[in-house]
Amino acid sequence: MNTAIRIRGWITEASVIDPKLSIYESQKVYRIHISPALPHIYSELEESIASLKEESERQIVQEDPLVKHTYSREDKVIQGCEIAMESLYKPKLLGSFKDFERDDELLGKFAQGVGHLQILKDGNVFLSVHMIEPQTYIDEFDPLD
Repeated sequence: MNTAIRIRGWITEASVIDPKLSIYESQKVYRIHISPALPHIYSELEESIASLKEESERQIVQEDPLVKHTYSREDKVIQGCEIAMESLYKPKLLGSFKDFERDDELLGKFAQGVGHLQILKDGNVFLSVHMIEPQTYIDEFDPLD
């Protein structure tokens, strides 16, 4: 499963211009959370995650039929009503986002994050982010007003 996934919605959290180190991580992680414009994305992501895990489980069983895989941590993709995207590599900022100097300038913007679902060795899934671009939303809704 190597299909690009596009998440469109409002940016609710951003750490992509100046990511911070945390005590829990050995290197900087670029993160963005998006509140999706369309609710069907949740079920589509859940189906894709389940499919990716099944595929991974089949590969593990083929390599060693005696191994029973258990997931040690919760997946990081859907966090409440937000979609979390992250990467160890700085995502490309496109359009007007290229000129932003601080992460807080991204907050509340309608955008599209593009990435891929990836599975870690422990079987947990995350959604990478490769690029973030501004999008036009037809409605005049502004989540910060």
